[in-house]
Amino acid sequence: MGDGTGVADEASGNTQQPPQQKNRSMTKIPTYSGTRRLSVILSSVLAASLLAGCATSTGADPSAEAPYCYKTSKGRVVACTRVPAPSLNADAQAKRFTPDPNALTVYVVRRNWGDGGRFVKISADNEMAAETLPNTMVRFKLKPGTHTFTLDFEGERQVATVDGKAGDLRFLRIDGTVWAWKSTFVWATDGEDAIRERAYKARLVADLTVK
Repeated sequence: MGDGTGVADEASGNTQQPPQQKNRSMTKIPTYSGTRRLSVILSSVLAASLLAGCATSTGADPSAEAPYCYKTSKGRVVACTRVPAPSLNADAQAKRFTPDPNALTVYVVRRNWGDGGRFVKISADNEMAAETLPNTMVRFKLKPGTHTFTLDFEGERQVATVDGKAGDLRFLRIDGTVWAWKSTFVWATDGEDAIRERAYKARLVADLTVK
């Protein structure tokens, strides 16, 4: 009987699998899971490389002058200035709003809701002129006294008068609304402090000085 029991135990042991082996046989692992995982990793690395490349390639030389392009919120270019805009360094310097002791400095800012990619021409005393796009500004350095600023769009002209002495800073804003059926641009009635705040987020596209 003792020998029979031993044989039965041995036979039983041969027919049972260790728990760990059972688990392996019950779990079905797709043959492509490793390939898919590798593909995801490679895709992530490639995407990161492309993003890094874009960040590097789009970096602008802060001392270079180039046309400014107005874009939609999705990055689509709507329009670009027809002449190079001052450099990023010049833009940063203009936004310090440092008075010129020898000139009356006037900032004309175009930044508002509802604007569109239409060119609007502005000029000082019918001489110094520049074209604006949304989210841009122009700096004029003028002789002390009274000056007339004009805004021209599709045959309509709006006039504003600015007076000041050497060392003064003045601010004007273009208020515009663009619809499919009609576009209008006028001089805004904001206070100068409010316009200055908008100027911080506008791009300098022309820096004009009376000589």
